[in-house]
Amino acid sequence: YKDKYALENLPARMEALQSEIAQHKKLLADGGLFSRDPEAFEAAANGHSQAQTELAAAEDQWLELEMAREANKSA
Repeated sequence: YKDKYALENLPARMEALQSEIAQHKKLLADGGLFSRDPEAFEAAANGHSQAQTELAAAEDQWLELEMAREANKSA
């Protein structure tokens, strides 16, 4: 049951993380952000890094669950 729940909810979580990453990238693309507001720049950089890490973990988890689900179908 836990795996089924995760498989159903991980795609939405991954989409939300991709959106968050895009927002951080947009902020970081502002070449003057660092000189205007170093704290905002640092927060965006840290948020981007954390969201990337979370997305990679969610993708790995989703892939593992999908592979397990397919293996159970074949068995």
